Amino acid sequence: MNMNVHKKSLLIIEDHDSIRLLLGNMLSKHYRVATMKDGVEGMAWLVRGNMPDLILLDMSMPRLSGDEFLKNIRQSGFFRDIPVIVVSGNDGDEDIKKCLKWGVSDYFTKPFNPIDLKKKISKTLASKERQLVLN
Repeated sequence: MNMNVHKKSLLIIEDHDSIRLLLGNMLSKHYRVATMKDGVEGMAWLVRGNMPDLILLDMSMPRLSGDEFLKNIRQSGFFRDIPVIVVSGNDGDEDIKKCLKWGVSDYFTKPFNPIDLKKKISKTLASKERQLVLN
């Protein structure tokens, strides 16, 4: 029997190969993970009919930045309710406020603590699960 069927899925959008690999390896033990190297790839992946349970998003990326990506999915009827956790090198208050305005679940600055990030992911997914049950 394939146990992957019940695993939650994550989309990781990160342009730095080493961080993308680290996150992918760390999280693929517990989740189905798709990794994309920028917002354009991430949008294309979503538009092809993929629906992750959560998105981990870097902010500073070529082609389509994290905030442009966030704006696109929040204005979309189809993707707007997907929880997003930002993992960014920017720790400026303006960036954090902008992300919170777009409804991100949390904002981690690099370097981040992997254990805290894992806890936040599972907490966010559990909270999404409760909302689905209540609606």
